Amino acid sequence: MIIMQKRLFSILILLALILHLVPSAMAESRVAVVANSIDIETNPNLITLLQQHGLTVDYFGAKDSGYDTYDYIIILGGPDSSEHTGEISKKLLKEADQDNLRARKYRLMYETSDLFRQNQKIFILAGTDREYTKAAVDMYAAQIISKIKSQSTESKTSIVSATGKNISAAELKQLIESGEDIYLIDTRTASEYASGHLEGAVNIPSNKLSAKISQIPTDRKVILYCESGTRSVSSATYLRGKGFDNVYAVTYPYSSLK
Repeated sequence: MIIMQKRLFSILILLALILHLVPSAMAESRVAVVANSIDIETNPNLITLLQQHGLTVDYFGAKDSGYDTYDYIIILGGPDSSEHTGEISKKLLKEADQDNLRARKYRLMYETSDLFRQNQKIFILAGTDREYTKAAVDMYAAQIISKIKSQSTESKTSIVSATGKNISAAELKQLIESGEDIYLIDTRTASEYASGHLEGAVNIPSNKLSAKISQIPTDRKVILYCESGTRSVSSATYLRGKGFDNVYAVTYPYSSLK
């Protein structure tokens, strides 16, 4: 009877873990559209088009912040765009692309990655003027959607296949209460960390992980957590790719860990 009860308890724990991970794996990736007021008004259908393809989309204007945490960022406008987009494009676009945009009638789609954190994709749609920027949106929006959907599917498969390295809030609490020597990493931003964090946690934001990799130990469990579970999973995946087999990601939000 006792053995059967233990088996039943183990099955229930496994089912609970699966039920938690499956919705996370099925959730669509988040997309941030960053544009000045002119370009977003000139391209009113872009956000609707993204949403029609099942993507979760938020628009960020000049006074908005927080888009750096998104899985995908779409920036409208070139290096000379007004408000905030010009500075971002100027930082990312190659000199040759900037020269083309300034010298002649030109439109482009530029793609880069890992600007604010690992496994993040950034797309720039820009033209010589607002009409050519609109032409870039019309020409390349479908291509960007295809790239996002394709990578999102690969990412979901990766998360599901790595469940043995993901842990729940309850499992983390058990580890802490057991007194086991673990290395706890808070992958949120410095400001998020300052507003409250788990006792003993070291703050290594996900976008600075590569620069701090030398301080991460290999002789004990390394546990990563963040605000929602997204950054901890992507950071853990990055570290595993660098040869760390002692890394575990907390897939539950920070609010459930306190």
